[in-house]
Amino acid sequence: MKLIKNLIVLAIVLVVFGYGILFAIYNEHQISLDFLFIDSVNLPLSLWSGILIAFGSVLGIIVASISKVLTSIENKKLKKELKQAKAKLEKMQH
Repeated sequence: MKLIKNLIVLAIVLVVFGYGILFAIYNEHQISLDFLFIDSVNLPLSLWSGILIAFGSVLGIIVASISKVLTSIENKKLKKELKQAKAKLEKMQH
Protein backbone atom coordinates (compact mmCIF):
# COMPACT_ATOMS: atom_id res chain seq x y z
CA MET A 1 0.00 0.00 0.00
CA LYS A 2 2.82 2.37 0.94
CA LEU A 3 4.58 1.57 -2.35
CA ILE A 4 1.47 2.47 -4.35
CA LYS A 5 1.08 5.72 -2.44
CA ASN A 6 4.74 6.62 -3.06
CA LEU A 7 4.39 5.81 -6.77
CA ILE A 8 1.29 8.00 -7.06
CA VAL A 9 3.05 10.88 -5.30
CA LEU A 10 6.11 10.43 -7.54
CA ALA A 11 3.89 10.43 -10.65
CA ILE A 12 2.15 13.64 -9.55
CA VAL A 13 5.48 15.33 -8.80
CA LEU A 14 6.86 14.30 -12.20
CA VAL A 15 3.75 15.57 -14.01
CA VAL A 16 3.91 18.92 -12.21
CA PHE A 17 7.65 19.19 -12.86
CA GLY A 18 7.13 18.34 -16.54
CA TYR A 19 4.36 20.91 -16.80
CA GLY A 20 6.69 23.48 -15.24
CA ILE A 21 9.38 22.72 -17.80
CA LEU A 22 6.91 23.05 -20.67
CA PHE A 23 5.62 26.30 -19.20
CA ALA A 24 9.19 27.63 -19.03
CA ILE A 25 9.91 26.61 -22.62
CA TYR A 26 6.77 28.23 -24.05
CA ASN A 27 6.94 31.41 -21.92
CA GLU A 28 10.33 32.94 -22.52
CA HIS A 29 8.99 36.50 -22.73
CA GLN A 30 10.76 39.06 -20.58
CA ILE A 31 8.52 40.69 -18.00
CA SER A 32 9.47 43.92 -16.29
CA LEU A 33 8.16 44.45 -12.76
CA ASP A 34 8.46 47.81 -11.03
CA PHE A 35 8.66 47.73 -7.26
CA LEU A 36 8.30 50.77 -5.03
CA PHE A 37 11.88 50.90 -3.77
CA ILE A 38 13.66 48.72 -6.35
CA ASP A 39 14.40 49.56 -9.97
CA SER A 40 12.62 47.69 -12.73
CA VAL A 41 13.64 44.02 -12.93
CA ASN A 42 13.47 42.12 -16.23
CA LEU A 43 13.10 38.35 -15.91
CA PRO A 44 11.35 35.67 -17.97
CA LEU A 45 7.70 35.00 -17.13
CA SER A 46 8.51 31.43 -16.12
CA LEU A 47 11.13 32.62 -13.62
CA TRP A 48 8.74 35.16 -12.10
CA SER A 49 6.12 32.43 -11.80
CA GLY A 50 8.59 30.08 -10.11
CA ILE A 51 9.74 32.79 -7.70
CA LEU A 52 6.16 33.67 -6.75
CA ILE A 53 5.16 30.02 -6.31
CA ALA A 54 8.21 29.41 -4.09
CA PHE A 55 7.49 32.57 -2.08
CA GLY A 56 3.85 31.56 -1.62
CA SER A 57 4.85 28.04 -0.58
CA VAL A 58 7.34 29.31 2.01
CA LEU A 59 4.80 31.82 3.32
CA GLY A 60 2.16 29.08 3.55
CA ILE A 61 4.54 26.79 5.45
CA ILE A 62 5.37 29.59 7.89
CA VAL A 63 1.69 30.39 8.52
CA ALA A 64 0.84 26.69 8.94
CA SER A 65 3.74 26.22 11.36
CA ILE A 66 2.67 29.19 13.46
CA SER A 67 -0.90 27.88 13.50
CA LYS A 68 0.29 24.43 14.58
CA VAL A 69 2.42 25.87 17.39
CA LEU A 70 -0.49 27.99 18.65
CA THR A 71 -2.82 24.99 18.52
CA SER A 72 -0.28 22.90 20.41
CA ILE A 73 0.02 25.57 23.12
CA GLU A 74 -3.77 25.76 23.42
CA ASN A 75 -4.02 21.95 23.65
CA LYS A 76 -1.47 21.86 26.48
CA LYS A 77 -3.42 24.55 28.33
CA LEU A 78 -6.71 22.68 27.87
CA LYS A 79 -5.16 19.38 29.00
CA LYS A 80 -3.88 21.09 32.14
CA GLU A 81 -7.34 22.55 32.83
CA LEU A 82 -8.94 19.14 32.26
CA LYS A 83 -6.49 17.48 34.63
CA GLN A 84 -7.27 20.10 37.29
CA ALA A 85 -11.02 19.68 36.76
CA LYS A 86 -10.73 15.88 37.06
CA ALA A 87 -8.71 16.24 40.26
CA LYS A 88 -11.26 18.66 41.67
CA LEU A 89 -14.14 16.34 40.73
CA GLU A 90 -12.42 13.35 42.27
CA LYS A 91 -11.72 15.35 45.43
CA MET A 92 -15.41 16.30 45.65
CA GLN A 93 -16.52 12.68 45.27
CA HIS A 94 -14.38 11.46 48.17
